[in-house]
This record gives sequence, C-alpha cells and structure tokens, in this order.
Amino acid sequence: MNNDDGVGASAPSGQVGTELLFENDRVRVWDLRLAPGERAGFHRHSHDYFFVAIGGGRLKSVRGDGSDWYETEMDDGEVHFREIEGEDVHDAINVGEKAWRNIVVELKR
Repeated sequence: MNNDDGVGASAPSGQVGTELLFENDRVRVWDLRLAPGERAGFHRHSHDYFFVAIGGGRLKSVRGDGSDWYETEMDDGEVHFREIEGEDVHDAINVGEKAWRNIVVELKR
C-alpha cells in the first residue's frame, strides 16, 4: 500500500485492503498484504468488520489522529471483530520481520 510517514497526509481511503476480492450488497472482502515496515495508509471503516490473520505476524495500528491504538503479535488463523459506531479511521503498519497478510470482511448490512 504505502510507506508514507505523514499522519493524516491525505483524506482517509475507503480502500481497506490491497485487493478487493469480492463484493455484493451484504459483504465486501479484502486481501491486505504488507511487507515488513509497510503501512496500509489511513483508511476508513464505516461498517462492522472482522479480519483473519494469514500466517501470523506483528501489526501496529494508529488512530486517525496519529495516536497509537495497539500493537500485537497475531497467530495464523487468529480472528478479530470490530464493531463500528459511525466510522473508524486508522492505519495498519507491519512492524514484524516477515510479510503480513490478512483477509478483511466488511459487513455492509
């Protein structure tokens, strides 16, 4: 995605992954791949979503205002669910030593 170190350098994107794999009126499924040190870029979630870590790794998330949200080690197959009230703007950064991959499923209704 990008390596921009500027916090909020541009408007948050609605693209929450590297590649849109599937979309219909109920879900949107993204593949997110980040090389070590790579950032997804600030993006906006407007729907509840869950993601599944593929292969595991270490990920850091930064809120839209630039403050640290969390940094965590995730195992292969680990699933996280986020309930969204309004919107959620954040950046995801691969702070691990190997490539990061997850599948993000946005629940549109």
